[in-house]
This record gives sequence, C-alpha cells and structure tokens, in this order.
Amino acid sequence: MQWHEERRMRKNVRLNELTYRQYLALAYIVSKWNIERKHATASELKRIIGFSTDRMLKITLEALERKGFIRFHGLNHNPIAEITDNTARIMPFLTDKLLLVEEYLPYKEIKERIALREKGKRDYLSVKPQVPFVDSLAFLNNKRRIVHRWSDFLEDFPPSLVWSVFERFLKCATAARAAVVLDPFCGSGTTLVTAKLLGHEGIGLDANPVAAFISEVKTSWDIPPKDFRAEANAILNALSSASELLDAVRVSTEAFSLMDKMELNQWLKPSVQNEVAFVSEAVKEEVEDERIRRLLLLALVESARAASNVSFCPGTSFYPFRKRPSFAEAFKRKCSQIYEDLLILSRLNGFGNTKIFTGDARKLTEYIEEEVDFILTSPPYPNDLEYTRQTRLDLYLLGFVKSMKDVAAIKKRMVCGSTKLIYKDARGNAKFVEKYESVQHIFERLKEAFSGKNWGWDYPRMVKEYFGDIFVVLRETKKVLKEHGIAVFVVGDQTYKQILIPVGAIMSEIAEDLGYETKRETFRVRRSTLHNIPLKEEIVILKIAR
Repeated sequence: MQWHEERRMRKNVRLNELTYRQYLALAYIVSKWNIERKHATASELKRIIGFSTDRMLKITLEALERKGFIRFHGLNHNPIAEITDNTARIMPFLTDKLLLVEEYLPYKEIKERIALREKGKRDYLSVKPQVPFVDSLAFLNNKRRIVHRWSDFLEDFPPSLVWSVFERFLKCATAARAAVVLDPFCGSGTTLVTAKLLGHEGIGLDANPVAAFISEVKTSWDIPPKDFRAEANAILNALSSASELLDAVRVSTEAFSLMDKMELNQWLKPSVQNEVAFVSEAVKEEVEDERIRRLLLLALVESARAASNVSFCPGTSFYPFRKRPSFAEAFKRKCSQIYEDLLILSRLNGFGNTKIFTGDARKLTEYIEEEVDFILTSPPYPNDLEYTRQTRLDLYLLGFVKSMKDVAAIKKRMVCGSTKLIYKDARGNAKFVEKYESVQHIFERLKEAFSGKNWGWDYPRMVKEYFGDIFVVLRETKKVLKEHGIAVFVVGDQTYKQILIPVGAIMSEIAEDLGYETKRETFRVRRSTLHNIPLKEEIVILKIAR
C-alpha cells in the first residue's frame, strides 16, 4: 500500500491516537478475524501484548471501544470484542499474519529451506562512492561525515565542533608529535574518529557497552573493502532468498527470547523482528572475519533502529504508524555507506591508534594508566534521560545483557543525570558538593517546587548526585591530564519547574576548587516550547592551575 494511502486511512480512523499496546491488541483482533474468522480470546491477547493481569487488558480494550475501533462486551463474554464497521474498512492495513504464527524455526532450518530455492546472486554494493574523492580531511569529517555516519546518538555533538576544537588546540599530528586524546564519555565515538583521522592516539571510555562497541567498530579501519562487500552481499542475498519464507514462519534468536515480550513488540513489528533475527543469526553463523562480523552487527543494530517504531525526541516513544524504511532497505543503505567509506579510507594513511574501554568515568584511573595531552568530551546532561532505554534493543541484540538485572548493573556505572539512575546502594557522591552554595540553592528550590506532589520528589536528589559525580570525574581527569594539557567539556544547562540549572557555571566552580584554571564559551543556545528560559550549551575549558 502506498504511503499516501496509509496516511489517508490513518487520518480517517485516527489510528495515530492509539498507544502501542492498543495498536497491538487491535491488530491481533483484526488479524484473527480476517485470517481465521475467529474471535480473539483474553488469554491470547494477554500473551501477545505481554499483560500479566486482566485489569490492564480491560483498560486497553475499553480505550479501543471509546475510540470507536471495537465493541467491547467484557472479558467474561464470548466473544469479548468485535470490530466496528470503521475498523472493517481498514482490515487489510491492520492485518498481520505473523501475529498468529507460533512456530519458531532456528536459523539453520531456515537456511536449509531457502537453499532449495535460492535466487540469483545480486551485487547490492557495486556502486562506487557518490562523491568524487576529495583529499581534504576537513571535508571528509565535517561535510561527508565519513565514518561518523555509520552510527550516531541523538545527543552527540557534531563532528564539525570536534574538528574546530582540535584545530584550535591540537592541529594535525606529525610523525614526531601525535597527541594522546581522551574521551571518558565517548558515546558513538565522534571525538575518537576525528582524532584518528588527524593522526592522534585516542582513548575512549563509556559506561554503556553499546557505546563502547560502536566507538570500537568505528575506529577499526583495517578492513579490505572488497572483503566487506563480499560478506555484506552474501547476507543481503540470503535475506532476499528468505523473504517469502519469513512471511510465514518466525525466526528464533536468543536475544529476542530474553527480551521482555511487550518491550520487543514496542520496538519492532513481527515482520521486522523476523528480518532482524535472520540477519543477526546469519552474521554470527556465516561471517568468519571478526572485524567484518562486528561491522555487520553495527549495520544490523542501526538498521533495526531505523526500521523500528521508536522515536527519540529526545526521550523514547513508540509510534507503530510512523513513516520508516524497511529493515532490508535500511541495512543495504548502511552497508553501502560503510563500503563507500572503507574505499576512501583505503586511499589514506597516517591514522592514529585507538583504545576503547567499557567502564565508569568516575573510576577513570582504573582504566587509564598513561597521561593524556587532551580531553574532549560531553558528559550526560541532567536532563532525566535514561540512556540505556535508547539502546535497549541494541544491548540484547549484541549480547551485552540477558536480563534487566544486567541493565541495572550498567546504569549503576553511569553519571546520575536521571532519576532512574538513583539506587539505594548508590555511591553517594552528593556529599562532595554539600559545600557549594550554588548546588544547595538549586536543591532547596527544587525541593520546594516538588513538595506536596506525588512525583518529582527525587529530582532534587538527582541534581545533587549529578554534580557529585561531576566532582569525582573532574578529580579523576586531573590525575591523568599532563601538566600543560587541556580538557574541554561540552555541557548544557537544564530546567525543572522553571528553575535554571547552570551546569557550565557550576562545573567551573567545582573545577576551580579542584585546582583547574577555567574558561567558559557559549557553543549554542537551545530553546524549549515549554518555557522561555534560554538554555546555553557551553564549552568549559580546563587547565591545571600552575
């Protein structure tokens, strides 16, 4: 169905008003009736959606009735619900036969079946780079975003900012003098990729193993382009050959069996789950070269996110009807980008080396033994974003977690920029900032603003814990920074209840107390639709005071 037709249907029946759970319940009810001419039962709906109680199912079905999609007769009635005439008109659009499929097949059996009817081989990555080769690192880094485009996070600073900071403080490396650059919150590796391009040595650290994986893969360039092309084409051809079978059966993969069913269905529709599971298993089973396997896994998680129901704005929301590419198209596009960039990188030389660690920046000296010349990083802002939520699918797909207990262990390594990162057994670094009047003043104002409310009570504590963690990070970075070294932190102000939290100013105050010379420069100013308070993003420049 064409996108404009889908859009017209959604407008007529207001499908965008549905929550994801409501959509899933409706899609199952419609699919069960349209394919089997049977009514969905309460037990089936609870299993598909992931509900453990009748109460939540009842609330969901009552909401669907209020919105005019079904007639709900009650959980003890048979049938419990019937579709309305409006829903009947869009039945083909809502029908998903994979919702009714309970047979899960392992990859090896899928492989055996498609081998009997394999299609002709196609070269998906035969296209040469779309832009002429330009011998300008600045152009490649800032305009083409070479390597950076393989993966990025919503909150990353732009490669052009990193380039301008390097030009100002480091310049290009020479054979006699390559700087050691550290990013203790390396994220998707923006600092490290730029440092490598310029010939500097890079060290990265991140509490989130997904971020450490992405940074490591994006700074591993010793891969022959033709070998990557061959492996990527093999996977893409296998996916094409399996496409018909993947419409009829489900593919089993450990990652999806471990992930909470409701959360998995929020992220990916069944058809996308199938394709992602198939490619995941194919890459792990068929690709022997670990470097290429990791590159393809990076392409996999990026493409799964692109084809998902998720939207980062910057929190995590799920929209089952948002416009998105197919997984196959997203995977092909990502592999093509990687192949094109590998071709260009193969013509260059003089790159620096990079080391990546998964760990806690508050314990920096446990990972970094050498002194560094330069630090460029952006710690989490106190914006109440829980970053493992944005990488939850990736954490399971890449095998970094098997349960929410594993996720909690990762969260405990993170700087406390969210109320969801406060734990009873937390390190309690808030004690380090008790003496700062600026922090205490914000704490008291927030405490007053949220008093008498049944939410927000933990925001004041979060702010204290956040600046306590920043205190520890700055103390640790001072231990590894050379005498004449420079540390640059990109930070952003935040507000709660119209109360400004001037992160750059408070960080500078803490840094000066720890023995740094400080300077602040405004990078840009953010605006919000919720208030008229300008939120500065600043570059905080630190040197060890003489």
